[in-house]
Amino acid sequence: MKPTRTFRDDINGLRAWAVVSVILFHFHVPGFAGGFVGVDIFFVISGFLMTGIIIRGLEEPRSETSNSFSLIGFYLARGVRIIPALLVLCLALLAIGWFFLPAIEYRSLGVHSTSAVGFLSNFKFWAEAGYFDTASHEKWFLHTWSLSVEWQFYLILPLVLMLVWKLAPGRKAATLAALALVILSLALSVFISDTHPGAAFYLLPTRAWEMLAGGLVFLLADRLSLAERARQWLYGAGFGFIVLSIAAFDSTTVWPG
Repeated sequence: MKPTRTFRDDINGLRAWAVVSVILFHFHVPGFAGGFVGVDIFFVISGFLMTGIIIRGLEEPRSETSNSFSLIGFYLARGVRIIPALLVLCLALLAIGWFFLPAIEYRSLGVHSTSAVGFLSNFKFWAEAGYFDTASHEKWFLHTWSLSVEWQFYLILPLVLMLVWKLAPGRKAATLAALALVILSLALSVFISDTHPGAAFYLLPTRAWEMLAGGLVFLLADRLSLAERARQWLYGAGFGFIVLSIAAFDSTTVWPG
């Protein structure tokens, strides 16, 4: 399977805004009280990109009876992009912590680094303090919870799409399946946010709808034919809503978890 390498200025721009908003949120910069939505932006982008990779592979024939999508190749590609940088981060923080942290805190750092490398950080931090608690902001690996959620999504998404494609080849069935899963995941998130806010915030079943929404955008994009002016208005409106969310939201806003 040959990856499609198309540079998207719009997606890279969204990534930049997401990174900046999250960083400024953690530094309590005025006007960025809702900067945590940058994580949600990343989730949507990830769903869009990963769904595109998988669907294009499923659509590209390798022979009369098979397609060009490789499950192992997909997993390896994700691992090559993520794991080396994650290992460097873990080693760097462990090295810094060796000199500056008390023994008990360093042991905790070691546990968190192990959870990060195993892509289980979301479960670890779910069992501990909430994302907006003071204790959580003192945890050096807190940001890796979202990477764990994404990795878990990467493991499951191709299996689901391959199964749907085998039962009913084509984008229509994949779109309907994604839509059904979006509804289920979003409903679960809304239903348990009051009673189990930590689970709603950290776990894949209540976060999958965001990544699946990005997947739906990819699946439906070819069905929409918009004039250039309409596209520009749509871009502007979307960006405006993102800026409004960053500026107007805060830790008291109704949100997953």
